[in-house]
Amino acid sequence: MLTNEVKSTGDEEAIIADKLRLVDAVQRLGIGYHFEPEIEKALEKVHDMGEGLFTNIDDKGKDLHHAALRFRLLRQQGFPASQDAFRKLKNSEGRFKEWVSRDRQGLLSLYEAAHLAFNGEDILDEALIFATKNLKSPSIIQHNTNPNSFQKQIDFALRFPAWKCVPRSLARHSIDFYSEDTSQNQKLLMFAKMDFNMVQNLHQQELYEISGWWRSFDLATNFPFARERLVESYYWNVCVYFEPKYRLARIINTKIYRTLSILDDTCDNFATYEELQALSEAIERMNVRALQELPDRMKKTYRLILDLYDEVESEIGKSGPTFPVDYAKGELKKLCRAYLLEIRWRAESKVPTLEEYMITAHISCAMPITATSNFIGMGAEIATREAFEWVTNESKLMKACSVIGRLQNDIFSHECEQNRSHPASAVECYMKQYGATEEEAVEFLWKKIHNAWKDIAEEYQKPTPLPVALTDRLLNLARSFNLFYENGDGYTNSHLVKDHLTSMLIDPVPL
Repeated sequence: MLTNEVKSTGDEEAIIADKLRLVDAVQRLGIGYHFEPEIEKALEKVHDMGEGLFTNIDDKGKDLHHAALRFRLLRQQGFPASQDAFRKLKNSEGRFKEWVSRDRQGLLSLYEAAHLAFNGEDILDEALIFATKNLKSPSIIQHNTNPNSFQKQIDFALRFPAWKCVPRSLARHSIDFYSEDTSQNQKLLMFAKMDFNMVQNLHQQELYEISGWWRSFDLATNFPFARERLVESYYWNVCVYFEPKYRLARIINTKIYRTLSILDDTCDNFATYEELQALSEAIERMNVRALQELPDRMKKTYRLILDLYDEVESEIGKSGPTFPVDYAKGELKKLCRAYLLEIRWRAESKVPTLEEYMITAHISCAMPITATSNFIGMGAEIATREAFEWVTNESKLMKACSVIGRLQNDIFSHECEQNRSHPASAVECYMKQYGATEEEAVEFLWKKIHNAWKDIAEEYQKPTPLPVALTDRLLNLARSFNLFYENGDGYTNSHLVKDHLTSMLIDPVPL
């Protein structure tokens, strides 16, 4: 498809522009997983042609859209691309030229590209501020042939730029947007609609299967203190990997997510420090003999954990080695130690320094155990022992994902958590350490999140530390935090993500 759709015009840049638009459409519509080799080959060819493409960026040439699109698609794929392509956008005084703010499509593409900035790329940092400000201006949609549709596209991009958007959510929005634009490739659109509905039907079948497993635990009776979030746990895994071939991984990890959620609620809402200390010591041993030594109130939680990992080990052992479970258990032990330390801080009313807090929060945010668990069920030919060794040791990519998840959670759940007994958040830690206001603390933490995304963009360049099939899981985890913590804690307060769940799991795309 990526070859047949490009029609030669005799103009090399026009051909490349067609190819870039097609790759962008295929990825946005959620069908890129069908064409991964073709996309890689197409973008490799674009990269090999050098930085000389689309250099006529001015108010007459109107190449800004394609220059920004080329930059973003190459960086997303891990190919080098230079910010120098956008130097022409500035005048002799260092300000962005007036015409840039009037180039609606170019401005939106520049905004999307700027989200893939590396540390120290000042042009892209300034471009993001400039583009964001102008995209929010009411004048941006004037004289547009389809202003309502274009406004919807801008509104969504301001909430979820493509690089930071969960693929399934981006696909659903893009299908709706393309459906309103008759100039789009209608055959491609119909294929995307049919594919979305087919995959959604598969997800519904999986959720039905997991629901039967979950009902047997009788949450209301056995764990009345815990949040009932089965659908949200499953949807979180759809965010990480929606593709049909990852069915086993989704099912396994929905069960793991649910169990970790109960453990989290046990620590936050149910157990005393002494009970949690006993539970943590039992988890260090991870055998049934430790069950009898636990306080009665901890036995159900511990039994649930033991049974879960026995089930996972049995399931993946049917088709491959079971060593991934050992790595997951190791991360569970680290998680419990982090929980215990934070609960001790809570008991002592201690507010640590932000640096001290982040050392523990990197683990207690559950990113390491979640990332490790997400590799389970993907197949030993991809998720090798070396991959598990890498994911269970601290790396720049893992730390960046943890920063995003932890700090977005803290920013949006800070106030409600302080109304109940809970360890200090990053907001409180910064405020106490620096004598800052809450607004100043939140502003600083958002900068940390912004810089973490830059670290991810840098780590995503070739050669990546792991196969892309695995690094994509980490990237999608980071993206999922944008969705679940857009306006608050969407996992605890699930009504905040109800529309996402409905459009992804319930409502099919109209054909």
